[in-house]
Amino acid sequence: MMNIFFYSTSLLFVLSSFNGLAQQKKVTILGSSTAYGTGATVPDSSWVGRLSAYFNRNSSDGIDTIVNNRAVGGYDTYKSLPTGYPHPVDRPDPDPAVNITYVLNDLPRANAVDVSYPTNDIVYGYTAKEMMDNLRLMYQQFTQNGIRCFITTSQPRNTASDAQRAILRQLVDSIQLNFGIYASNFWDDLATSDNLIKSEVNSGDGIHVNNLGHRLLFQRVQTKNILSAVVGAPLPLTIKKWQAILENRAVKLSWNTTFEESNTYFEIQRSKDERDFQTLYQTISSGGNSNYSWTDLSPFSAKNYYRLKIIEPNKTSYSKIILINNDLKQLIASLYTDASKLYLQLNGNRGRSVVLNVINYSGSIIKQQSLKLSGSNNSIKISISDLPAGNYFLRITTPDGFSEVKPFTRLK
Repeated sequence: MMNIFFYSTSLLFVLSSFNGLAQQKKVTILGSSTAYGTGATVPDSSWVGRLSAYFNRNSSDGIDTIVNNRAVGGYDTYKSLPTGYPHPVDRPDPDPAVNITYVLNDLPRANAVDVSYPTNDIVYGYTAKEMMDNLRLMYQQFTQNGIRCFITTSQPRNTASDAQRAILRQLVDSIQLNFGIYASNFWDDLATSDNLIKSEVNSGDGIHVNNLGHRLLFQRVQTKNILSAVVGAPLPLTIKKWQAILENRAVKLSWNTTFEESNTYFEIQRSKDERDFQTLYQTISSGGNSNYSWTDLSPFSAKNYYRLKIIEPNKTSYSKIILINNDLKQLIASLYTDASKLYLQLNGNRGRSVVLNVINYSGSIIKQQSLKLSGSNNSIKISISDLPAGNYFLRITTPDGFSEVKPFTRLK
């Protein structure tokens, strides 16, 4: 009888323990030195340490949440890409101890992941696009596998160059725009108006924050309720390669998209004066990632301003405006940029040989290029990846002395 009681009690204990483990939640942290805890006087004062203590005060069901901190000082977003994922040869290999593959194979699997690489990518000379592409990949991989994924924004860093600090500030907007409610703002509480770390939160090295700074970051993460958020909510739709090309007095418009929801509509709109737009064409989304094109066979004989009206189930937005100058008296038909290239199209057959000068706002020529165009090709691509983000002028000159100047912006 005593043995039966002992075995029954043991069985109940085992079952109780098993049920507790089954209900236990886990949050994994992927990141660099700030997530590791650098700058805080003790680990418990770091933002991840505070997060762990917060979860361990669980009083609703008596089951603590595990915080698995895999952050490593000096690491960047490439370190967390999947094992074997193709990447540029001059970028670091993924680390199988801290990457997507690790998280997906680590059992019990994490309920949520917080990704925090606030400055290293940019300081190492990577582009903002690289960093954003890596963050999007992480978000997609985790959410497709049922794991909530949160992304912290960039932070200020005094030891970065002026150009790098400007990019870090711009990334705050990019990350919040791309990841919406899944983005934690790690900038506003820490940064001065000139993109430096506030003195009251500076740990002293110009890179990391002190105990107060870590507490402010913890509060930002705490408000996200990362174990209660909806898994896999759609990312905001992104328009890529929105462009217009003048061909035989017609204008071919095209664009690519990512993260489309069903029942999304696109309208191509045109204006003479950049104020009053009329819809020329409408198409419904194909869903997911898609490519679209349409040709305006009857553009205005002078300036044509084009934009996309994007009608999603829950909101309406507009693309950037592209100007096509359908006027043979003008040398430049269109000029626009993306993060790495400037796209230029000339009108008619003028300017078979041209000289291009990129001029900064101080009036200095910082880039010069001579080109010869062949056949009917009127399109020119110029690499501007070596220019800091900002505003510039492009001056184009033909052998007969004709010159035209247009402003452009090197995007983040």
